[in-house]
Amino acid sequence: MDLEVPELSHRLTAGADLSELIDLAVENSVWDPAYGRAAARLFLLKVYREVCDGRVFDYESYFPNYIREGVRVGILDPRLLEFDLEFLGKNLRPERDLLLPYIGLYTLYDRYLVREPESGRLLEAPQALWMRVAMGLALNEPREARHRWALRFYDLMSSLRYLPSTPTLFNAGTPHHQLASCYLYDVQDSLEHILTSAFEFGMLAKYAGGIGTSVSKLRALGAPVRGINGKSGGLIPFLHMYDALIKSISQGGRRRGTLCVYLEPWHLEIEAFLDLKRGFGDPYLRTPSLNTALWVPDEFMRRVRADADWYLFDPLYAGELTEAYGPEFGRRYQALVDRALAGQLPARAFRRVRARELYAKILAALIETGHPWLTFKDAANVRSMLKGAGVIHSGNLCTEVFLPTSPDEIAVCNLASVNLARHLEAGKVAWEKLKETVKVAVRGLDNVIDLNLYPSARAAKSNLANRPVGLGLMGFAELLARLGLAYDEPAAADLLDQLVEFVSYEAILESHRLAEERGPFPNFARSEWARGRVPIDTLADLAAGRGLQVKVDRSARLDWDSVRGAVRLGMRNGTVLAIAPTATIALIAGTSPSLDPYYSNIFARQTLSGKFLEVNPVLFEELKSLGLWEQAREALVESQGDVRALTWLPPEIRRRYPTAYQLSPGAYLEAAARAQKWVDLGVSRSLFFEDATPANLAQVYLEAWERGLKGTYYCFVNPRMRPEPATVRVNKALARPRWVLKAEAEACALECESCQ
Repeated sequence: MDLEVPELSHRLTAGADLSELIDLAVENSVWDPAYGRAAARLFLLKVYREVCDGRVFDYESYFPNYIREGVRVGILDPRLLEFDLEFLGKNLRPERDLLLPYIGLYTLYDRYLVREPESGRLLEAPQALWMRVAMGLALNEPREARHRWALRFYDLMSSLRYLPSTPTLFNAGTPHHQLASCYLYDVQDSLEHILTSAFEFGMLAKYAGGIGTSVSKLRALGAPVRGINGKSGGLIPFLHMYDALIKSISQGGRRRGTLCVYLEPWHLEIEAFLDLKRGFGDPYLRTPSLNTALWVPDEFMRRVRADADWYLFDPLYAGELTEAYGPEFGRRYQALVDRALAGQLPARAFRRVRARELYAKILAALIETGHPWLTFKDAANVRSMLKGAGVIHSGNLCTEVFLPTSPDEIAVCNLASVNLARHLEAGKVAWEKLKETVKVAVRGLDNVIDLNLYPSARAAKSNLANRPVGLGLMGFAELLARLGLAYDEPAAADLLDQLVEFVSYEAILESHRLAEERGPFPNFARSEWARGRVPIDTLADLAAGRGLQVKVDRSARLDWDSVRGAVRLGMRNGTVLAIAPTATIALIAGTSPSLDPYYSNIFARQTLSGKFLEVNPVLFEELKSLGLWEQAREALVESQGDVRALTWLPPEIRRRYPTAYQLSPGAYLEAAARAQKWVDLGVSRSLFFEDATPANLAQVYLEAWERGLKGTYYCFVNPRMRPEPATVRVNKALARPRWVLKAEAEACALECESCQ
């Protein structure tokens, strides 16, 4: 095996222990990229040896036997035997295993590749995984076209041009084909439904689904419980129950059970909700395993701006607020305030606070705990292409999916992401190649809806009625770096605008074409598509409802009038775009996650597979080509990945490679707003702050609202995550590494595997 590193090649030839060589290569990969590539190749050798019991490995002969063995032991779908396995085996591309970085390969090995259930013996090699998933997605195609589509899905996934979400990679082509990424729920105010919800949360999480749920309808502490002449224990004990439930589900150790609870900020128990993630106090009033988010109406933000009063209500008397948005919410809210002030509500059923004081408490909790995430109810509902299908009561786990829910429907979304960095040719965006990727990815996502194993009949009902899919993006920061653009310069925002417009345009047209082939989604006639509208048209609706202009550039480059005419005739999918965090699949693809910048130029990333040191690969390559890497590498460790501190580096490099915390919040908001204007679902937007107080966060989140974002995600503050020079282990391997490295960052909790 050509390892590019003579020392390792020599030791391998001499019969050195493979695990020791992998450890050595990983230890040195931070100093020389050749060692990183060698680590991946050595680890591939380990994988090949395991899947063939030490015999010579050959994909063409191995693949048919693997599929047959997988079906025999019950871990692969018997329908895979209907394919010509020898033909597909001949079309595998072994050289594409070399595209996987060490961290991506290790992540696949640790949690994605199929194993024999009893012994845990590895059965699946990387190219077999891509083909197994491709075959699983092609099962929805006509029998005569299955091989053709399996090869197309395989070609794009194995070349890392796009990747489906983690549940699809886990389960496509297996008997437990739960392929959907996330579920949205609305808990009703009855003990029966609260307990039913717990059961359904458990079943949804069991098969790798991330869950977002509204709990805004649950009555507050002390509210009367009719029928038993008692009083309610309020919201918090039930959330504590959900916390214990979700913590107990690990999906076989491959992925944690995950749940985010959403609350509207007029709820009487809002302040107790803000305390749920704090690390002190009564443990029965804390939910360490739940994520929390606020579902913020425009009325609250208006009152914050005006420094007006804000009234909290018990949902027992204000439940209708959960079903209203936009100006209608404002009218209903003011009517409740008037009733309260007129003495028509019990004294315990409402309370007055200053809107800005509550806003400050929300932001203080956000700084301290990273929660609650702020999402915007009116933007999500007013800009929904599925307004006619019902009210949206929450987002999903990672704040990029917003779909209607009801007592009869659990919303479902199906995700995948295009790797922008794989669509560069000769220093330019390969637009035709990107178009092809989008078209194939949308078709694969539409197949997921029909192939999915639904843990709930209500989820099946909703998903088949609305057929929502969410195609997203990753690799944006890598794309910018390879094009020589800094994340925070205007040209970068313009490029993102152009990219997302193009992806939206092609995804919508592909969904329209699928409607011609397969028929429109059942709720099409009730959608905005049927009115000949596209996502950017809804910006005017949001501005009109608020009485304020949405602060985003409205320019467009493509022929949207022709798209409006097309979608009026039919759409296969109720939604098409959602930009998820892509934490795990970006690791597998070896690129930057979602629309995020590089976190730092050297840091450690914590995943369920362990802790891995990462270096910005494009900076690595550029400094190496300039002959500066040997001089810069230790200085980068000492500066905690900050190139701006290395004054002897060329100014252009220092300008183009800031860390996440050195970028202004405005740069993040500009990127999200430019994307959101084209995206019919949402954009998962984390924010990074060099320093944060409620006062300086207040303007940032107000601006996020003014720019029309549907939501925000994590709030990261630099001092808690600072790399420090140390002599510590960084990478977890199967056997603990017997090496040390000179730098480690604290665990960077940037992963959201339940979406992607």
